Amino acid sequence: MNDAQDRHLMLDLLPHFNNDGISSDADRTDGDFTGHGNTYPEEDLPESDSVLECEGVVFRFPDKGNGLNNNISLEGQRIGVPENRYDSLFFLGASSGYSVEETIRLGYADGRYEDAFLGLSSWRLCHNLKYGEQVAVKCSGYHFPSQHVYTERIDVDYGIWMQHIPIGNDSHLTHIEFPDNPDLHIFAITLRGLPGSNSEREAV
Repeated sequence: MNDAQDRHLMLDLLPHFNNDGISSDADRTDGDFTGHGNTYPEEDLPESDSVLECEGVVFRFPDKGNGLNNNISLEGQRIGVPENRYDSLFFLGASSGYSVEETIRLGYADGRYEDAFLGLSSWRLCHNLKYGEQVAVKCSGYHFPSQHVYTERIDVDYGIWMQHIPIGNDSHLTHIEFPDNPDLHIFAITLRGLPGSNSEREAV
């Protein structure tokens, strides 16, 4: 494991999950990612509670079990983080509708705030991600309550993307404030501490 991975802190988002966006092939009616009954296929996703690595960044992937919320649909949440100095925020997420641009606020121990741009492409735009994301998970299609819809024939790929936000303030970060835009969904967040900071592998 390299030094950058040693400085990764995987946040526990379970208390903030408010949407079930995943269903199994055995029960495609479980969950609703889009508001129209569409969901990610469980079979195409990493194992529940496993560590997923994308471009050297590690994330804790949520539990995919039936009836469980597994992502945050953004509704103005404020999420606390272990107070520390960080240089980067990494997100696993996607938009359930069109690609979306928003501003998040980073709050610091000294009372200052920093606005940061968060752009997440639509979950169906694997070939044309708009905001420089990386493909973290590529799916064979999506679930609708009546069927598994394979999309390769129409040259579309569904998936979950990794987005990176650099942190330009070297003060101690204490929390993240999200906008109210339910089309934006976050499955996992990892922070990277500055070199020499006392980051732990996982915040619980």
